[in-house]
Amino acid sequence: MKQSNRVRLSEGLVLDADLPLVTPSYDRRLVTAGIAHIGVGNFHRAHEAFYVDRCLAMPGQESWGICGIGLGSSRSAMEKAVALQDQDCLYTLAELASDGRTCNRIIGALVEYMHAPADPESVLKKLADPAIKIVSLTITEGGYNFDESSGEFMLESPDVARDLAGGVPRTAFGFIVESLRRRRAANLPAFTVVSCDNLRQNGNTARRAILAFAKSVDAVLADWIAENVAFPNSMVDRIVPTVTAEVREHVNAMTGIDDQVPVVAETFTQWVIEDKFSNGRPKFEAVGVELRDDVEAYEAIKGRMLNASHMLISFSSLLLGYRLVHEAMGDSEIVELLTTFLTCDVEPLISAPAGVSLSSYRSQIVARFSNSAVGDQLLRVAHDGASKVPVFHTKTLRDLVREGADVRRETLLLASFRELPLKFRLPAGRV
Repeated sequence: MKQSNRVRLSEGLVLDADLPLVTPSYDRRLVTAGIAHIGVGNFHRAHEAFYVDRCLAMPGQESWGICGIGLGSSRSAMEKAVALQDQDCLYTLAELASDGRTCNRIIGALVEYMHAPADPESVLKKLADPAIKIVSLTITEGGYNFDESSGEFMLESPDVARDLAGGVPRTAFGFIVESLRRRRAANLPAFTVVSCDNLRQNGNTARRAILAFAKSVDAVLADWIAENVAFPNSMVDRIVPTVTAEVREHVNAMTGIDDQVPVVAETFTQWVIEDKFSNGRPKFEAVGVELRDDVEAYEAIKGRMLNASHMLISFSSLLLGYRLVHEAMGDSEIVELLTTFLTCDVEPLISAPAGVSLSSYRSQIVARFSNSAVGDQLLRVAHDGASKVPVFHTKTLRDLVREGADVRRETLLLASFRELPLKFRLPAGRV
């Protein structure tokens, strides 16, 4: 089927057409936004929005739709804003199983999308609206603006400094703190800030960053935020590859729909979060979200096993000429590197949460990385390695050195990371 023969995805199409995919079972016309999400990338759309979409199918959850907020001013960011708005914020999620089966579903949880550079005041009004009870974030591991050597929030970084100087906010911190200032001034309740980034203690990290920014604005406001805003820690997990033009065409060919911004993901998904919310939450526990007090243990196995091994094999595999993760996993030496790293370097250093087997988790990692249907790109995994390597490898490396243990796998990681920009003639910041 040619692209020109397809009907554009829209609310009317979902309501009227008999589509060969899963569509929202709820009436989106009744849904209002109770969550504002900053950083509406592919991961958010395949993860948090996926869970919220399932919540909205239950009675009494209509007030928990998502208002997406984009901060980027690049051409691609503007194009995404236009595409989502043209599609009534609907999009296709293709879930790809390792046996070749695909579940295509229309996600309806995103009910509004705002491009902050185009209208920052409207974004501030939305965040200050008492209907918004949760502000969630995916701003990347390096987006929290901490100096890697000192651990301090960098008040002098250009965008933060401009925000602190007054005027229109540009950063997530600027938008969040100003909207909370307005809420406090209007005697309105605070929202919860939920970080969905791949960081250990991501809620605590978001709290430190926002309080540091707020203290530079108004110390009294910072105290109010500290007392009234919850920052639950969470562990998020789903492999969500980049959507190329070829992938988009493949998804649209399966559905017969013209969707400009589909997203693809593996079938596995997990979200573990502390049940600490300032102002209510959806019925997450009813749709597979794990509400637990021991999130740190889940963060440890996910970050130090899955994310760390992802980084290890991505650098090495790219240098060997591979381009896709599953292709690299067809190399027995890469698999041996991964499994040796996990069994010898990581597993002896960490404790599993109750009911979790580290050996089973290791086998699951191998299976997930080997899923050829996902077609995950090694360059996507390796991207922003300067931010990711310290997050996922520092603690393991320090523990190994302290115990006088074998550090050859970690040494290979660092050597490969150093070599990669030279091989691909890329600036170091690209990996």
